[in-house]
Amino acid sequence: MNYLSQGNLIVSNFSDDSISIVDVTIGKEVRRISLKTIGKFIPSQPLGPHHIALDSNLKYLYVVNSFDNSLSKIDLIKEEIINTVMVGSCPSQVILCKKYGCIYVANSDSNSITVLDLNELSIQLQIPTDEMPHGMAMTKDQERIFVANREEKTLTEICTSLNEKKETHRVACNPWHLRLSGDGDLLFVVNYSHQEGEQGKVEIYDIHGMELVDEITLGKMPVEVASDWGNEHLYVTDSDLDQLYVYSLKEKRLLKSIKLNKMPHGIEIDYNKNLLFVSSIQNNVIDIVSCRSKRVIRSIEVGKEPTSVVII
Repeated sequence: MNYLSQGNLIVSNFSDDSISIVDVTIGKEVRRISLKTIGKFIPSQPLGPHHIALDSNLKYLYVVNSFDNSLSKIDLIKEEIINTVMVGSCPSQVILCKKYGCIYVANSDSNSITVLDLNELSIQLQIPTDEMPHGMAMTKDQERIFVANREEKTLTEICTSLNEKKETHRVACNPWHLRLSGDGDLLFVVNYSHQEGEQGKVEIYDIHGMELVDEITLGKMPVEVASDWGNEHLYVTDSDLDQLYVYSLKEKRLLKSIKLNKMPHGIEIDYNKNLLFVSSIQNNVIDIVSCRSKRVIRSIEVGKEPTSVVII
């Protein structure tokens, strides 16, 4: 299937229950897969595909459905749902741990992590977290997973070899989304706040000792972040101000603000091509930003309310 070529994008469209396949080279959506018509039955309610994870052989896509409280496994080649499993309430993110053959799903309204068998898609156990878990990040060695508990101002650390809660880390603000640096040594914690006049914050932790390395204050509503391989630049989306911030981690200052389409959300970086891909929830597009020129070079229409972006 040409549309599954390396370098293309897979995008989850929250409001129309679909998955978009985007060919970056030609700058076009080349496939849209409806999650309501490829299964054995048609769901009676919206699914709300929020976050996605692609397996290492690029065949199966795992989708958490926030409205349906479920996780779906999709065969991208056959374009069919293999299985759908009920998890917790309002699942927000999914991580695949190939090392131990597990899937981890954060359930925001159940205050838990559902652990499933990667092959069988059967539930193994539920790990309790603090209030409102949302974002997750797994270390490079796949031995630890960090979970951001937005309302409790904590990070839950899970040991993947035992599937046990290892430790709880107190943070300064309300952690929302998490991302590891390119080298895997730093954890970027994006903080959530709707308080009037309060600026956005990104905290940086050394994952080895979970010590606070730095705290960045910028924008109003940062959502997700990505960094380059050398930990020189941090890229931050701001949903309220429709901006992408380019922040110098070495100089500790904001280098540039790039105007994006409305309500930028998910962000992924192509290290080889030096390109950033940012989803715009309100304008239903993926903005492509050049890391070199630091400007938007193309916007590609996808489905309604695109959230998560994965590079094939």
